[in-house]
Amino acid sequence: MKIIKNLLLLVLFILVFTPVIAKEKSLNIGLLKFGSVNWEIDILEHNELDKKNDFLIKKTFFSTKNAAAIALQGKAVDVIVTDWLWVSRQKGLKRNYVFFPHSMTVGGIMVKHDSEIIDIKDLENKKLGIAGSSIDKSWLLFRAYSNKKINKDPKKFLKPVYAAPPLLNEFIERNEIDAVLNYWHYNAKLQYKGYRELISIESILKNLGIKTKIPAIGWVFDESFGKENKDLINNFLRASNEAKKIMLSSDNEWERIFPLTRAKDRTMLINLRDAYRSGIPLTFGNNEIEETKKIYKILAKYGGRDLVGTNNELSPDIFWAAN
Repeated sequence: MKIIKNLLLLVLFILVFTPVIAKEKSLNIGLLKFGSVNWEIDILEHNELDKKNDFLIKKTFFSTKNAAAIALQGKAVDVIVTDWLWVSRQKGLKRNYVFFPHSMTVGGIMVKHDSEIIDIKDLENKKLGIAGSSIDKSWLLFRAYSNKKINKDPKKFLKPVYAAPPLLNEFIERNEIDAVLNYWHYNAKLQYKGYRELISIESILKNLGIKTKIPAIGWVFDESFGKENKDLINNFLRASNEAKKIMLSSDNEWERIFPLTRAKDRTMLINLRDAYRSGIPLTFGNNEIEETKKIYKILAKYGGRDLVGTNNELSPDIFWAAN
């Protein structure tokens, strides 16, 4: 009888405490349904890097970046991927989020291989498709570059066409626009079809005096959540970096995730793979933070309050120091 009683107590203990333990070790990540971040998460899980680093992943999918951000603010998810500019603006509103680099890959301006557009001056009176809106970061950086290079603001000498990234690729393929300023993975797909890059955002940043690669997007979470769950967050970030190392070195893993990338064939897969690899953060420290501050000032100048709110400088302490 005593043995049965002890067994019942053991079962009760497991039933009561196991869900609590699982909850403490699980991380709810907000993802875009077809985003490239899913490639890394798939590799992380396939190689059991979550188990190795002692945590569980719960995935919640969203159709837009804004929907994911709202979910983070409402504590419906623990982590999302977005840019440091959003984190800085939230900090200015006393909402303390922090950022850890995920990707440094940026886009650029693409034109048809036989286009008469050879230099940015040739964009005069041409239609340039721009991903997002008039405060898209790449567009603002291009405006700063053009003002420096030829002393002209593109918004005054060309015709901007704002649209969603996939639509822009359709527009240029149907000759409805002359050039497109899009995100890296959409540009990789155009490159596969024979389009050429007029100028990359990376080249623009170098011309503007930026000396290091800067993260375009990163893992973002509430600072309080990070401090209260430091081991969980750091274990996840460690697993994320381990997955990136696999993506950097293993062509076989890219073959495995071929369907996930939605590449039409192996050539397109290689284009996507190489572009992704070029943006994997190999280092991020004080030098990169200082250069990020310079970029922020450029964006604040051209994007104004619509982009950065009332902050003229990058908010302090927005970068998470993993250990």
